[in-house]
Amino acid sequence: MDSLVEEKATIFVVDDNPINLRVLLGFLKAAGFKVLVAQNGQTALQKLKSIRPDLILLDIAMPGMNGFEICRKLKDNPKTQDIPVIYLTALSDLQHKVEGLSTGAVDFICKPFQQEEVLSRLQLHLNLSQLQQQLQAQNQELISEIAARQAAEEQLRRLNQELEQRIGDRTQELSQALQRLQHQEEQLRYEATHDLLTGLPNRSWLLGSLERILQQKGEDWSIFLLDLDRFKNVNERFGHFVGDQLLKQLAERIQWYLSPPESIARLGGDEFVILLRSHNNLASLENLAQILLADIQRPFNIEHYHITLNASLGIIPNVDLYENSMELLRDADFALHHAKNYRKGSYTFLTPHLKTQTLERIQIETDLRTGLEQEQFCLHYQPIICLSTLKIVGFESLIRWHHPSKGLLFPNKFVPIAEEIGLIHKLDIWALKTASQQLQKWQQQFKNAASLTMNVNISNVHRQCLEALEQINWSDYLQEGTRAAIKLEITETGFWATTAEGMHSLRRIADLGIELCIDDFGTGYSSLSRLHNLPVTTLKIDRSFINRLDEGSESQAIVQNILTLARNLNMTVVAEGIETPAQLAQLQTMNCDLGQGYLFAKPLTVENATEFLQGTLACSLK
Repeated sequence: MDSLVEEKATIFVVDDNPINLRVLLGFLKAAGFKVLVAQNGQTALQKLKSIRPDLILLDIAMPGMNGFEICRKLKDNPKTQDIPVIYLTALSDLQHKVEGLSTGAVDFICKPFQQEEVLSRLQLHLNLSQLQQQLQAQNQELISEIAARQAAEEQLRRLNQELEQRIGDRTQELSQALQRLQHQEEQLRYEATHDLLTGLPNRSWLLGSLERILQQKGEDWSIFLLDLDRFKNVNERFGHFVGDQLLKQLAERIQWYLSPPESIARLGGDEFVILLRSHNNLASLENLAQILLADIQRPFNIEHYHITLNASLGIIPNVDLYENSMELLRDADFALHHAKNYRKGSYTFLTPHLKTQTLERIQIETDLRTGLEQEQFCLHYQPIICLSTLKIVGFESLIRWHHPSKGLLFPNKFVPIAEEIGLIHKLDIWALKTASQQLQKWQQQFKNAASLTMNVNISNVHRQCLEALEQINWSDYLQEGTRAAIKLEITETGFWATTAEGMHSLRRIADLGIELCIDDFGTGYSSLSRLHNLPVTTLKIDRSFINRLDEGSESQAIVQNILTLARNLNMTVVAEGIETPAQLAQLQTMNCDLGQGYLFAKPLTVENATEFLQGTLACSLK
């Protein structure tokens, strides 16, 4: 969880129940917090004379002085009134919550405690407390700046008035005629070179300015290409009027940091280009980028809305390397795209490596479409073994790409790109059909292969893929009565990211006889209480837990807990990444159902998988 709190905070727990104190002390200290305790109100108030915690967890029902009374005393004391207070209570009725919030508390945590809830709420209110302190300091600075600016503007206004009056007195008629003519000419020039919404120079002005800069050479200019992250959501949620006002305020904020001849132009939509004098100083450019992005994150106050945004920056530190403005903007867009992919709200300097990498990525996007058309993809198959008998029970199919120039590519090189450009569902369906057909061939080739299963990875649970899965005519790919031999593997995080509509689709697919499997189990943020509601028959324990089995009892306990959970839910468990005999022995001792890993076999080509299958099935007949 990202946090605005750089160092772990001090939590003051006030509770008369020793068991509650012990539970809270345990997981709060494990999370890295400093923890102070008191078992009654008088002791708590006495301690608060010499300490100042970052947050107080306060029990409501205590003898002598209850939590409400303590909180009122804290809020009446200037030294403690700003400390966030969260009530600990077994009371959940609305009246008590209203009374509690009226005393100045920020939240309630109900007993019995849920560790994840306590930590999440603590982190939330610690972040909010720090943000409030930062905003108070920033507001004070802003008030001073506004007062100074207003004074300067008032002085300038008076001077302009005096000058205009003198000119008007002497040559009023001529001046008015000239002003009308100049205004008309300037308006025409302005409209041709400026964005009418923000008043900034527009794309036409920018391209002309860049061409002049590139022709002159040697003036050390840099450019920032700025793009707002998820600005479309602002227009959809608050309307285009609010979105337009936000763009105006954004332009004003950025202009405050620029000095002539530096400038900002609106390229279009929510994209802006900032022209800067670089002086070959990368450190100053990086510092300005950080300041700009931090300032943009400050809330925009528009029509009673408080809107918070992030922006990303692509940076070209030296424009002298370019011959024309279009190449310059193209490369700035490369850097911006990398920043948005790396982390929202970040910046990236264009480097030769990044440029090469981006051009290669563009080529990969083109090659992916060609690869699908020309059937350049194949599947490798990794055996899944019954750990009690060490006999093969099935395979997991893994997609590979025979790239015409790059050779054999693994999924991490092309699956993320396929997801971004909307081709992943085609790859998933191709893999499913190919794996199903191969399973059918093996079942026809080997008489004792009828019970073999085939696990097929689905990269993401998205609408196009689910619709395609539901429309498959399974009888074209499987023998009658063998649909349960196909298992669709979906990552744990993919399951919990699925919409309600997507979950209904998964249940309909399961009703067709296709089994569903949670892959990489244990790595996500799943709610175990919801697990029994999923149409899932198999859990695959992530290899990271199996790799640590030799390190001690903690990993063994995690694996054992997963196995116990699965048995209680009548699910099969597969251990991924078994590489050593010791790991196999421990899993056998724990009665784990199935396993796969390099100890048994690496992912095999279809020919090698057929030979492996032939050998293992032959052994099973002896």
